[in-house]
Amino acid sequence: MSTTIDDLAVRSRLGRRVLRLLLIAGASLAVLLLALWAVLRVALLPQTGEWATTLGRGPLAVRASLPQLVWLATTPWVGERLDGLTLPSRLGPLRLGWVPAGVEGDAPVLTVHCEPCTLPLPPALGQPTLRVPAAQLAISRDGMQHLKGALLLGAEGPDEGLRQAQPERETDRSRRTVISARWQARRAGPGWQATVDWPATPARDWLALLAPGLPELAAAHVEGSVALHADVTLPPPAQGQGWRLVPRIEGLAVSGLGTESWARAQTSCGRTPPLPARHWLTRAVLATEDQRFYEHTGYDPEELAAALQANRQAGAIRRGGSTLSQQLAKLMVAGGERQLERKLRELLYALDAEQSLGKGRILQLYLANAPWGVDAQGRLVCGAEAAARHYFGTGARRLTPRQAVTLAAMLHNPPLEAARWQARGSVDPARLRWVAGQVRGVPARQRRALVAQLEEEATQQEADTALARAEPAQAAASASEPERAPPALLASQDARLR
Repeated sequence: MSTTIDDLAVRSRLGRRVLRLLLIAGASLAVLLLALWAVLRVALLPQTGEWATTLGRGPLAVRASLPQLVWLATTPWVGERLDGLTLPSRLGPLRLGWVPAGVEGDAPVLTVHCEPCTLPLPPALGQPTLRVPAAQLAISRDGMQHLKGALLLGAEGPDEGLRQAQPERETDRSRRTVISARWQARRAGPGWQATVDWPATPARDWLALLAPGLPELAAAHVEGSVALHADVTLPPPAQGQGWRLVPRIEGLAVSGLGTESWARAQTSCGRTPPLPARHWLTRAVLATEDQRFYEHTGYDPEELAAALQANRQAGAIRRGGSTLSQQLAKLMVAGGERQLERKLRELLYALDAEQSLGKGRILQLYLANAPWGVDAQGRLVCGAEAAARHYFGTGARRLTPRQAVTLAAMLHNPPLEAARWQARGSVDPARLRWVAGQVRGVPARQRRALVAQLEEEATQQEADTALARAEPAQAAASASEPERAPPALLASQDARLR
Protein backbone atom coordinates (compact mmCIF):
# COMPACT_ATOMS: atom_id res chain seq x y z
CA MET A 1 0.00 0.00 0.00
CA SER A 2 2.83 2.44 0.91
CA THR A 3 4.51 1.74 -2.46
CA THR A 4 1.36 2.62 -4.30
CA ILE A 5 1.02 5.87 -2.38
CA ASP A 6 4.68 6.75 -3.13
CA ASP A 7 4.13 6.03 -6.84
CA LEU A 8 1.10 8.28 -6.95
CA ALA A 9 3.03 11.09 -5.26
CA VAL A 10 5.89 10.78 -7.75
CA ARG A 11 3.47 10.78 -10.67
CA SER A 12 1.69 13.81 -9.27
CA ARG A 13 4.93 15.75 -8.89
CA LEU A 14 5.96 14.68 -12.44
CA GLY A 15 2.58 15.77 -13.84
CA ARG A 16 2.89 19.15 -12.17
CA ARG A 17 6.38 19.60 -13.64
CA VAL A 18 5.19 18.64 -17.12
CA LEU A 19 2.22 20.98 -16.83
CA ARG A 20 4.53 23.75 -15.64
CA LEU A 21 6.84 23.16 -18.60
CA LEU A 22 3.89 23.15 -21.01
CA LEU A 23 2.60 26.40 -19.56
CA ILE A 24 6.05 27.96 -19.80
CA ALA A 25 6.44 26.71 -23.39
CA GLY A 26 2.95 27.93 -24.31
CA ALA A 27 3.57 31.31 -22.75
CA SER A 28 6.92 31.56 -24.53
CA LEU A 29 5.32 30.60 -27.84
CA ALA A 30 2.55 33.15 -27.32
CA VAL A 31 5.11 35.84 -26.50
CA LEU A 32 7.10 34.84 -29.58
CA LEU A 33 4.01 34.92 -31.80
CA LEU A 34 2.99 38.28 -30.40
CA ALA A 35 6.50 39.57 -30.97
CA LEU A 36 6.47 38.26 -34.54
CA TRP A 37 3.03 39.77 -35.09
CA ALA A 38 4.27 43.10 -33.74
CA VAL A 39 7.39 42.96 -35.94
CA LEU A 40 5.28 42.01 -38.96
CA ARG A 41 2.85 44.80 -38.23
CA VAL A 42 5.67 47.33 -38.02
CA ALA A 43 7.38 45.92 -41.12
CA LEU A 44 4.17 46.09 -43.17
CA LEU A 45 2.99 49.41 -41.80
CA PRO A 46 2.25 51.63 -44.81
CA GLN A 47 3.75 55.06 -45.07
CA THR A 48 1.46 58.06 -45.30
CA GLY A 49 -0.49 57.88 -48.54
CA GLU A 50 1.02 54.52 -49.56
CA TRP A 51 -1.15 51.91 -51.31
CA ALA A 52 -2.37 49.59 -48.57
CA THR A 53 -4.75 46.75 -47.80
CA THR A 54 -6.05 45.02 -44.68
CA LEU A 55 -4.91 41.51 -43.72
CA GLY A 56 -6.86 39.40 -41.24
CA ARG A 57 -10.02 40.22 -39.31
CA GLY A 58 -11.06 41.54 -35.94
CA PRO A 59 -8.41 42.50 -33.37
CA LEU A 60 -5.67 40.77 -35.37
CA ALA A 61 -6.32 42.79 -38.52
CA VAL A 62 -3.18 44.41 -39.92
CA ARG A 63 -3.04 47.38 -42.26
CA ALA A 64 -0.30 46.41 -44.71
CA SER A 65 1.64 48.20 -47.44
CA LEU A 66 1.05 46.52 -50.80
CA PRO A 67 4.55 47.37 -52.11
CA GLN A 68 6.00 45.76 -48.97
CA LEU A 69 3.81 42.68 -49.42
CA VAL A 70 4.97 42.26 -53.01
CA TRP A 71 8.58 42.70 -51.93
CA LEU A 72 8.25 40.02 -49.27
CA ALA A 73 6.33 37.67 -51.57
CA THR A 74 9.11 37.82 -54.19
CA THR A 75 11.76 37.03 -51.57
CA PRO A 76 12.81 33.35 -51.95
CA TRP A 77 12.43 32.31 -48.30
CA VAL A 78 8.87 33.70 -48.31
CA GLY A 79 7.87 32.91 -51.91
CA GLU A 80 8.79 29.23 -51.56
CA ARG A 81 6.35 28.90 -48.68
CA LEU A 82 3.56 30.58 -50.65
CA ASP A 83 3.74 27.98 -53.41
CA GLY A 84 0.34 26.28 -53.77
CA LEU A 85 -1.51 28.70 -51.47
CA THR A 86 -5.00 29.82 -52.61
CA LEU A 87 -6.42 33.15 -51.43
CA PRO A 88 -9.91 34.62 -51.92
CA SER A 89 -10.12 38.04 -53.60
CA ARG A 90 -12.51 40.34 -55.47
CA LEU A 91 -10.96 39.14 -58.73
CA GLY A 92 -11.61 35.50 -57.94
CA PRO A 93 -9.65 32.73 -56.18
CA LEU A 94 -5.91 33.47 -56.47
CA ARG A 95 -3.53 30.50 -56.59
CA LEU A 96 0.09 31.39 -55.85
CA GLY A 97 3.08 29.61 -57.36
CA TRP A 98 6.85 29.85 -57.16
CA VAL A 99 9.45 29.26 -59.89
CA PRO A 100 13.04 29.13 -58.57
CA ALA A 101 15.84 31.17 -60.13
CA GLY A 102 17.38 29.57 -63.19
CA VAL A 103 14.23 27.87 -64.43
CA GLU A 104 12.72 30.77 -66.41
CA GLY A 105 15.49 33.32 -65.96
CA ASP A 106 18.09 34.61 -63.57
CA ALA A 107 15.52 35.77 -61.01
CA PRO A 108 12.86 33.71 -59.20
CA VAL A 109 9.26 34.25 -60.31
CA LEU A 110 6.09 34.53 -58.25
CA THR A 111 2.98 33.54 -60.22
CA VAL A 112 -0.59 34.56 -59.39
CA HIS A 113 -3.21 32.50 -61.22
CA CYS A 114 -6.91 33.36 -61.29
CA GLU A 115 -9.53 31.10 -62.92
CA PRO A 116 -12.13 32.40 -63.68
CA CYS A 117 -11.13 36.01 -63.17
CA THR A 118 -13.06 39.30 -63.02
CA LEU A 119 -10.76 42.16 -64.01
CA PRO A 120 -11.62 45.82 -63.25
CA LEU A 121 -11.86 48.19 -66.23
CA PRO A 122 -11.58 51.99 -66.36
CA PRO A 123 -15.03 53.67 -66.29
CA ALA A 124 -14.29 55.31 -69.64
CA LEU A 125 -14.53 51.94 -71.41
CA GLY A 126 -18.25 51.67 -70.71
CA GLN A 127 -18.40 48.74 -68.27
CA PRO A 128 -16.88 48.19 -64.83
CA THR A 129 -15.36 44.72 -65.25
CA LEU A 130 -14.23 42.12 -67.77
CA ARG A 131 -14.68 38.45 -66.95
CA VAL A 132 -12.08 36.15 -68.49
CA PRO A 133 -11.82 32.35 -68.15
CA ALA A 134 -8.27 32.58 -66.80
CA ALA A 135 -5.53 35.09 -66.06
CA GLN A 136 -1.97 34.65 -64.83
CA LEU A 137 0.49 37.29 -63.64
CA ALA A 138 4.21 36.49 -63.35
CA ILE A 139 6.23 38.80 -61.06
CA SER A 140 9.98 39.03 -60.62
CA ARG A 141 12.27 41.70 -59.25
CA ASP A 142 14.34 43.91 -61.51
CA GLY A 143 16.63 45.76 -59.11
CA MET A 144 15.60 47.38 -55.84
CA GLN A 145 12.65 49.50 -57.01
CA HIS A 146 11.49 47.76 -60.19
CA LEU A 147 9.34 44.77 -61.07
CA LYS A 148 8.77 42.99 -64.36
CA GLY A 149 7.00 39.95 -65.73
CA ALA A 150 4.33 38.60 -68.03
CA LEU A 151 0.55 38.76 -68.13
CA LEU A 152 -1.44 35.93 -69.74
CA LEU A 153 -5.15 36.30 -70.48
CA GLY A 154 -6.99 33.16 -71.50
CA ALA A 155 -10.07 33.19 -73.73
CA GLU A 156 -12.35 30.35 -74.70
CA GLY A 157 -13.68 29.42 -78.11
CA PRO A 158 -17.37 28.70 -78.89
CA ASP A 159 -17.16 25.16 -77.43
CA GLU A 160 -14.45 25.80 -74.87
CA GLY A 161 -14.72 25.25 -71.11
CA LEU A 162 -12.58 27.02 -68.55
CA ARG A 163 -8.91 26.15 -69.01
CA GLN A 164 -5.70 27.19 -67.35
CA ALA A 165 -3.88 29.99 -69.20
CA GLN A 166 -0.81 28.32 -70.72
CA PRO A 167 1.05 28.70 -74.01
CA GLU A 168 -1.15 26.98 -76.56
CA ARG A 169 -0.16 24.14 -78.85
CA GLU A 170 -0.87 24.44 -82.55
CA THR A 171 -3.43 21.61 -82.34
CA ASP A 172 -5.40 23.61 -79.74
CA ARG A 173 -5.59 26.71 -81.92
CA SER A 174 -9.29 26.35 -82.72
CA ARG A 175 -10.28 25.75 -79.10
CA ARG A 176 -8.15 28.03 -76.97
CA THR A 177 -6.78 31.55 -77.14
CA VAL A 178 -4.10 33.02 -74.90
CA ILE A 179 -3.06 36.65 -75.26
CA SER A 180 0.26 37.44 -73.59
CA ALA A 181 1.92 40.73 -72.68
CA ARG A 182 5.17 41.85 -71.10
CA TRP A 183 5.06 44.43 -68.33
CA GLN A 184 7.37 46.37 -66.05
CA ALA A 185 6.77 48.68 -63.12
CA ARG A 186 8.78 51.15 -61.08
CA ARG A 187 8.04 52.53 -57.66
CA ALA A 188 6.35 55.92 -57.92
CA GLY A 189 4.63 57.75 -55.08
CA PRO A 190 2.27 55.48 -53.15
CA GLY A 191 2.57 52.54 -55.55
CA TRP A 192 3.89 51.84 -59.05
CA GLN A 193 3.95 53.29 -62.52
CA ALA A 194 3.53 50.37 -64.90
CA THR A 195 3.70 49.87 -68.65
CA VAL A 196 2.16 46.90 -70.43
CA ASP A 197 2.86 45.93 -74.05
CA TRP A 198 0.81 43.46 -76.03
CA PRO A 199 2.50 42.58 -79.34
CA ALA A 200 0.52 42.39 -82.59
CA THR A 201 -2.12 39.71 -81.99
CA PRO A 202 -4.85 38.49 -84.38
CA ALA A 203 -7.92 40.69 -84.02
CA ARG A 204 -10.09 37.58 -83.77
CA ASP A 205 -8.22 36.53 -80.60
CA TRP A 206 -8.96 39.91 -79.01
CA LEU A 207 -12.65 39.53 -79.88
CA ALA A 208 -12.72 36.06 -78.32
CA LEU A 209 -11.22 37.51 -75.14
CA LEU A 210 -13.30 40.69 -74.86
CA ALA A 211 -16.65 39.30 -76.00
CA PRO A 212 -16.64 35.49 -76.05
CA GLY A 213 -20.44 35.39 -76.24
CA LEU A 214 -20.67 37.25 -79.57
CA PRO A 215 -22.70 35.03 -81.93
CA GLU A 216 -21.10 36.82 -84.89
CA LEU A 217 -17.73 35.22 -84.13
CA ALA A 218 -18.98 31.89 -85.46
CA ALA A 219 -19.85 33.37 -88.87
CA ALA A 220 -17.51 36.33 -89.38
CA HIS A 221 -14.20 36.14 -91.19
CA VAL A 222 -11.96 38.59 -89.31
CA GLU A 223 -8.62 39.78 -90.66
CA GLY A 224 -6.00 42.06 -89.17
CA SER A 225 -4.08 42.43 -85.93
CA VAL A 226 -4.16 44.61 -82.85
CA ALA A 227 -1.21 45.67 -80.70
CA LEU A 228 -1.70 47.62 -77.51
CA HIS A 229 0.42 49.75 -75.20
CA ALA A 230 -0.89 50.76 -71.78
CA ASP A 231 0.45 53.11 -69.10
CA VAL A 232 -1.13 52.42 -65.71
CA THR A 233 -0.78 54.15 -62.35
CA LEU A 234 -1.28 51.87 -59.33
CA PRO A 235 -3.25 52.55 -57.27
CA PRO A 236 -5.57 54.37 -59.68
CA PRO A 237 -6.15 58.04 -58.79
CA ALA A 238 -9.52 58.92 -57.31
CA GLN A 239 -10.54 60.79 -60.46
CA GLY A 240 -9.95 57.67 -62.57
CA GLN A 241 -7.29 59.14 -64.90
CA GLY A 242 -4.43 56.80 -64.03
CA TRP A 243 -4.28 54.99 -67.37
CA ARG A 244 -3.60 55.53 -71.05
CA LEU A 245 -4.25 53.13 -73.92
CA VAL A 246 -2.54 53.36 -77.30
CA PRO A 247 -3.89 50.77 -79.77
CA ARG A 248 -2.21 49.98 -83.08
CA ILE A 249 -4.57 48.34 -85.56
CA GLU A 250 -3.43 46.95 -88.90
CA GLY A 251 -5.36 45.39 -91.78
CA LEU A 252 -8.67 45.13 -89.93
CA ALA A 253 -11.47 43.80 -92.17
CA VAL A 254 -14.60 41.70 -91.66
CA SER A 255 -16.82 39.74 -94.02
CA GLY A 256 -19.51 37.08 -93.84
CA LEU A 257 -22.13 38.86 -91.68
CA GLY A 258 -24.69 39.39 -94.46
CA THR A 259 -24.92 43.17 -94.29
CA GLU A 260 -25.70 43.26 -98.01
CA SER A 261 -29.29 42.39 -97.00
CA TRP A 262 -29.64 45.81 -95.32
CA ALA A 263 -30.18 47.33 -98.74
CA ARG A 264 -33.49 45.42 -98.97
CA ALA A 265 -34.49 45.67 -95.30
CA GLN A 266 -37.92 47.07 -94.41
CA THR A 267 -37.98 50.12 -92.14
CA SER A 268 -40.70 51.64 -89.98
CA CYS A 269 -39.39 55.14 -90.76
CA GLY A 270 -41.17 55.37 -94.10
CA ARG A 271 -39.63 55.99 -97.49
CA THR A 272 -36.81 58.52 -97.77
CA PRO A 273 -35.95 59.43 -101.37
CA PRO A 274 -32.18 59.23 -101.96
CA LEU A 275 -30.51 62.56 -101.32
CA PRO A 276 -27.69 63.70 -103.62
CA ALA A 277 -24.22 63.70 -102.13
CA ARG A 278 -24.05 67.47 -102.77
CA HIS A 279 -27.29 68.18 -100.87
CA TRP A 280 -26.89 70.46 -97.87
CA LEU A 281 -28.43 67.90 -95.48
CA THR A 282 -26.07 65.16 -96.69
CA ARG A 283 -23.05 67.39 -96.24
CA ALA A 284 -24.25 68.74 -92.89
CA VAL A 285 -24.79 65.21 -91.52
CA LEU A 286 -21.26 64.24 -92.54
CA ALA A 287 -19.95 67.45 -90.96
CA THR A 288 -21.49 66.70 -87.58
CA GLU A 289 -21.28 62.90 -87.47
CA ASP A 290 -18.24 61.74 -89.48
CA GLN A 291 -15.95 64.25 -91.21
CA ARG A 292 -13.58 61.49 -92.44
CA PHE A 293 -16.38 59.23 -93.70
CA TYR A 294 -14.81 58.79 -97.15
CA GLU A 295 -11.34 58.19 -95.71
CA HIS A 296 -11.79 55.34 -93.19
CA THR A 297 -12.71 51.68 -93.64
CA GLY A 298 -15.49 51.59 -91.05
CA TYR A 299 -13.66 52.82 -87.96
CA ASP A 300 -11.69 56.04 -87.41
CA PRO A 301 -8.45 55.57 -85.41
CA GLU A 302 -8.07 59.34 -84.88
CA GLU A 303 -11.57 59.75 -83.51
CA LEU A 304 -11.17 56.61 -81.40
CA ALA A 305 -7.98 58.00 -79.81
CA ALA A 306 -9.65 61.37 -79.19
CA ALA A 307 -12.65 59.69 -77.54
CA LEU A 308 -10.40 57.58 -75.31
CA GLN A 309 -8.49 60.70 -74.25
CA ALA A 310 -11.65 62.71 -73.51
CA ASN A 311 -13.28 59.88 -71.56
CA ARG A 312 -10.08 59.16 -69.64
CA GLN A 313 -9.87 62.78 -68.49
CA ALA A 314 -13.55 62.79 -67.51
CA GLY A 315 -13.37 59.39 -65.80
CA ALA A 316 -16.58 58.36 -67.61
CA ILE A 317 -18.16 58.13 -71.06
CA ARG A 318 -18.36 61.70 -72.37
CA ARG A 319 -17.58 61.29 -76.04
CA GLY A 320 -18.21 58.54 -78.56
CA GLY A 321 -15.77 57.55 -81.28
CA SER A 322 -18.28 55.89 -83.60
CA THR A 323 -18.20 56.45 -87.33
CA LEU A 324 -21.35 56.88 -89.37
CA SER A 325 -20.97 53.25 -90.46
CA GLN A 326 -20.91 52.14 -86.81
CA GLN A 327 -23.97 54.28 -86.06
CA LEU A 328 -25.82 52.56 -88.90
CA ALA A 329 -24.82 49.18 -87.44
CA LYS A 330 -26.21 50.32 -84.08
CA LEU A 331 -29.52 51.25 -85.72
CA MET A 332 -29.75 47.97 -87.64
CA VAL A 333 -28.56 45.31 -85.19
CA ALA A 334 -26.53 46.40 -82.18
CA GLY A 335 -29.11 47.99 -79.88
CA GLY A 336 -28.72 50.86 -77.44
CA GLU A 337 -26.76 49.56 -74.42
CA ARG A 338 -23.43 51.33 -74.03
CA GLN A 339 -21.40 48.22 -73.31
CA LEU A 340 -18.10 46.94 -74.67
CA GLU A 341 -19.78 43.96 -76.32
CA ARG A 342 -22.25 46.19 -78.15
CA LYS A 343 -19.46 48.45 -79.39
CA LEU A 344 -17.61 45.43 -80.75
CA ARG A 345 -20.74 44.26 -82.57
CA GLU A 346 -21.05 47.71 -84.12
CA LEU A 347 -17.46 47.51 -85.28
CA LEU A 348 -17.89 44.07 -86.86
CA TYR A 349 -21.01 45.02 -88.78
CA ALA A 350 -19.59 48.40 -89.82
CA LEU A 351 -16.49 46.76 -91.29
CA ASP A 352 -18.62 44.18 -93.07
CA ALA A 353 -20.98 46.84 -94.47
CA GLU A 354 -18.07 48.87 -95.82
CA GLN A 355 -17.17 45.93 -98.07
CA SER A 356 -20.65 44.70 -98.97
CA LEU A 357 -22.53 48.00 -99.39
CA GLY A 358 -20.01 50.75 -100.04
CA LYS A 359 -19.96 54.35 -98.84
CA GLY A 360 -22.85 55.71 -100.90
CA ARG A 361 -25.35 53.05 -99.83
CA ILE A 362 -24.27 53.29 -96.15
CA LEU A 363 -24.87 57.05 -96.20
CA GLN A 364 -28.35 56.70 -97.76
CA LEU A 365 -29.33 53.95 -95.30
CA TYR A 366 -28.26 56.13 -92.39
CA LEU A 367 -30.29 59.09 -93.65
CA ALA A 368 -33.30 56.80 -94.09
CA ASN A 369 -33.11 55.39 -90.53
CA ALA A 370 -31.49 58.05 -88.33
CA PRO A 371 -33.56 59.11 -85.28
CA TRP A 372 -34.72 62.71 -84.91
CA GLY A 373 -36.45 62.52 -81.51
CA VAL A 374 -40.17 62.05 -80.88
CA ASP A 375 -43.22 64.15 -81.66
CA ALA A 376 -45.71 65.61 -79.17
CA GLN A 377 -47.54 62.26 -79.00
CA GLY A 378 -44.34 60.38 -78.18
CA ARG A 379 -43.99 58.76 -81.61
CA LEU A 380 -40.52 58.26 -83.02
CA VAL A 381 -39.47 60.61 -85.79
CA CYS A 382 -36.92 58.76 -87.92
CA GLY A 383 -35.54 59.14 -91.40
CA ALA A 384 -34.67 62.41 -93.11
CA GLU A 385 -37.97 62.64 -94.98
CA ALA A 386 -40.09 62.22 -91.84
CA ALA A 387 -37.88 64.67 -89.92
CA ALA A 388 -38.11 67.33 -92.64
CA ARG A 389 -41.90 67.08 -92.78
CA HIS A 390 -42.27 67.00 -88.98
CA TYR A 391 -40.07 70.01 -88.19
CA PHE A 392 -40.43 72.12 -91.36
CA GLY A 393 -43.45 70.81 -93.25
CA THR A 394 -41.53 70.08 -96.44
CA GLY A 395 -39.71 67.21 -98.12
CA ALA A 396 -36.07 66.48 -97.41
CA ARG A 397 -34.99 67.48 -100.91
CA ARG A 398 -36.56 70.95 -100.48
CA LEU A 399 -34.82 71.83 -97.23
CA THR A 400 -33.02 75.15 -97.15
CA PRO A 401 -29.39 75.27 -95.92
CA ARG A 402 -30.63 76.72 -92.61
CA GLN A 403 -33.14 73.89 -92.18
CA ALA A 404 -30.65 71.20 -93.22
CA VAL A 405 -28.09 72.41 -90.68
CA THR A 406 -30.78 72.41 -87.99
CA LEU A 407 -31.65 68.76 -88.60
CA ALA A 408 -27.97 67.77 -88.65
CA ALA A 409 -27.37 69.61 -85.37
CA MET A 410 -30.05 67.50 -83.68
CA LEU A 411 -28.32 64.16 -84.34
CA HIS A 412 -25.79 64.38 -81.50
CA ASN A 413 -28.63 64.08 -78.96
CA PRO A 414 -32.03 63.72 -80.69
CA PRO A 415 -34.22 63.41 -77.52
CA LEU A 416 -32.69 66.53 -75.95
CA GLU A 417 -32.87 68.63 -79.11
CA ALA A 418 -36.41 67.48 -79.91
CA ALA A 419 -37.52 68.53 -76.42
CA ARG A 420 -35.73 71.86 -76.89
CA TRP A 421 -37.52 72.32 -80.22
CA GLN A 422 -40.93 71.66 -78.66
CA ALA A 423 -40.21 74.13 -75.85
CA ARG A 424 -38.47 76.92 -77.79
CA GLY A 425 -38.96 76.24 -81.49
CA SER A 426 -35.19 75.98 -82.04
CA VAL A 427 -32.15 73.85 -81.21
CA ASP A 428 -28.97 74.79 -79.37
CA PRO A 429 -27.73 77.97 -81.13
CA ALA A 430 -24.05 77.29 -80.40
CA ARG A 431 -24.32 73.77 -81.80
CA LEU A 432 -26.12 75.13 -84.85
CA ARG A 433 -23.35 77.64 -85.63
CA TRP A 434 -20.66 75.00 -85.10
CA VAL A 435 -22.30 72.58 -87.56
CA ALA A 436 -22.74 75.32 -90.16
CA GLY A 437 -19.07 76.19 -89.93
CA GLN A 438 -18.03 72.54 -90.39
CA VAL A 439 -19.93 71.85 -93.62
CA ARG A 440 -17.55 71.04 -96.48
CA GLY A 441 -18.05 70.87 -100.22
CA VAL A 442 -20.25 73.98 -100.45
CA PRO A 443 -19.19 77.44 -101.63
CA ALA A 444 -17.35 79.24 -98.87
CA ARG A 445 -19.45 82.33 -99.53
CA GLN A 446 -22.66 80.43 -98.74
CA ARG A 447 -21.17 78.91 -95.59
CA ARG A 448 -19.97 82.28 -94.29
CA ALA A 449 -23.35 83.85 -95.05
CA LEU A 450 -25.17 81.12 -93.16
CA VAL A 451 -22.87 81.39 -90.13
CA ALA A 452 -23.38 85.18 -90.12
CA GLN A 453 -27.15 84.70 -90.31
CA LEU A 454 -27.08 82.28 -87.38
CA GLU A 455 -24.90 84.65 -85.32
CA GLU A 456 -27.33 87.50 -86.01
CA GLU A 457 -30.25 85.27 -84.97
CA ALA A 458 -28.45 84.29 -81.75
CA THR A 459 -27.73 87.94 -80.92
CA GLN A 460 -31.32 88.91 -81.54
CA GLN A 461 -32.56 85.97 -79.47
CA GLU A 462 -30.34 86.97 -76.55
CA ALA A 463 -31.63 90.54 -76.78
CA ASP A 464 -35.25 89.37 -76.87
CA THR A 465 -34.64 87.11 -73.87
CA ALA A 466 -33.05 89.94 -71.89
CA LEU A 467 -35.95 92.26 -72.77
CA ALA A 468 -38.53 89.65 -71.78
CA ARG A 469 -36.82 89.26 -68.41
CA ALA A 470 -36.52 93.00 -67.89
CA GLU A 471 -40.17 93.92 -68.63
CA PRO A 472 -41.71 92.10 -65.62
CA ALA A 473 -39.05 93.63 -63.37
CA GLN A 474 -39.78 97.11 -64.67
CA ALA A 475 -43.53 96.61 -64.25
CA ALA A 476 -43.04 95.41 -60.68
CA ALA A 477 -40.80 98.38 -59.88
CA SER A 478 -43.36 100.83 -61.29
CA ALA A 479 -46.17 99.28 -59.26
CA SER A 480 -44.21 99.62 -56.02
CA GLU A 481 -43.42 103.34 -56.43
CA PRO A 482 -45.89 106.04 -55.05
CA GLU A 483 -47.84 108.01 -57.64
CA ARG A 484 -46.15 111.33 -58.40
CA ALA A 485 -47.91 114.59 -59.26
CA PRO A 486 -47.17 116.30 -62.60
CA PRO A 487 -44.34 118.92 -62.47
CA ALA A 488 -46.72 121.91 -62.96
CA LEU A 489 -48.86 120.85 -60.01
CA LEU A 490 -45.78 120.40 -57.87
CA ALA A 491 -44.63 123.91 -58.77
CA SER A 492 -47.97 125.54 -57.81
CA GLN A 493 -48.06 123.64 -54.53
CA ASP A 494 -44.54 124.83 -53.79
CA ALA A 495 -45.61 128.47 -54.48
CA ARG A 496 -48.53 128.24 -52.07
CA LEU A 497 -46.25 126.91 -49.39
CA ARG A 498 -43.96 129.86 -49.80
